[in-house]
Amino acid sequence: MPATICYEQPLNERIRLLLRLEFLFEKVDQTAVGDSIWDSLTALQGLFEILGMSGRNEFRSDFLKELERHAAILGRLRQSAQVDTELLDTILQEITATIEGLRGLNHVALEALRRNEFLSAVRQRSGVPGGICQFDLPALHYWLQQDSAVRTHHLCNWLEPLQPLQLAIELLLKLVRDSAEPRESVAARGFFQQTLDSHSPNQLVRVWLPQELGTFPEISGGRHRFTIRFMEQPDPDQRASQSKGDIHFWLACCVF
Repeated sequence: MPATICYEQPLNERIRLLLRLEFLFEKVDQTAVGDSIWDSLTALQGLFEILGMSGRNEFRSDFLKELERHAAILGRLRQSAQVDTELLDTILQEITATIEGLRGLNHVALEALRRNEFLSAVRQRSGVPGGICQFDLPALHYWLQQDSAVRTHHLCNWLEPLQPLQLAIELLLKLVRDSAEPRESVAARGFFQQTLDSHSPNQLVRVWLPQELGTFPEISGGRHRFTIRFMEQPDPDQRASQSKGDIHFWLACCVF
């Protein structure tokens, strides 16, 4: 496959949540180690969003059930002669370790993080446009003037209790993504539609397009089918329009 851009569309609420959290963790990982104060502010904002999304009591149990479901499905594959048992054992061991990490989630540390006075003040003001200006939060302004290594140390400490959750998200999405191989497809005049088996656990649609193609997909989907409209927008100040030519792309429908 040549150099491509991958686009993904979740087909259920669980995958939608996983993708959003993956995005936030990636944003925080990239900016927490940055030298700029703007990196640190972006990392803090990402941390607040993660804490807000992961605050439900049933959050951890949902992920545990999903990991256990994957382990059960993979365990049944042992009966197949075509399965690489060594690879299968490695994956099952990774799932087991991730489950143990989730079960050992440090709730005391997480609660302390949510109650941290400094973080709570910044989080509350960050919802106001311009609300974390230096005169609003002198404590934040003081913290931002510290050496970048000090800020990174604090950010890493705040993120540490969330690491089991991040590892579970990464593994769950890897299992889903690896469950389907991409195949070449064609969208006639920029439009593609495919019916789904409503009795299967449809999870994720993935689309790859060559970087130089000059088009992007708008994907919509549900339990029974999904559609893709390939759009062109050479100027972001102008409205996008559907491609008129046939679009060749790679498609994977992940069902696991």
